[in-house]
Amino acid sequence: MAAQESRFEIAGVLEQIPLACDFVADVARSAGVDERGVYHCQLAVDEACTNIIEHGYGAQGANRIIQLICRVDNYHLTIILLDNSSAFDPLARSDPDPAMTLENRATGGWGIYFIKKLMDTVAYTRDGHVNRLTMVKRLGQPTAPLSSYE
Repeated sequence: MAAQESRFEIAGVLEQIPLACDFVADVARSAGVDERGVYHCQLAVDEACTNIIEHGYGAQGANRIIQLICRVDNYHLTIILLDNSSAFDPLARSDPDPAMTLENRATGGWGIYFIKKLMDTVAYTRDGHVNRLTMVKRLGQPTAPLSSYE
């Protein structure tokens, strides 16, 4: 099958995130992703969009957009988020240590940690003035239960 592509965009405000999650869920289901995998994709998109809005756009979000591109081929669902906030590579930070006690854990970094655990591949690039977060879910394989990510 030739790759199929769907595009969607939302305003950079928190109230728009459910629309992005619904879009991704529809594409994932159409691609044959099981319900656990659909949920993983929704959580990853929710967290990534929240980070863009809260840390990238701030109060300017109503006048900015987040573009979502979903590509489906025989083997993968690729979800790409594009935004034009300041350059920020969320993958450059070290993962938080889930084995540390709550009192000793640093704040922040958990969202991207979960994105990396829920998706099969996550990559970041900066193209000109555009941040590009690419998240991939393999098709045709059952997704691991959340408990295996400890």
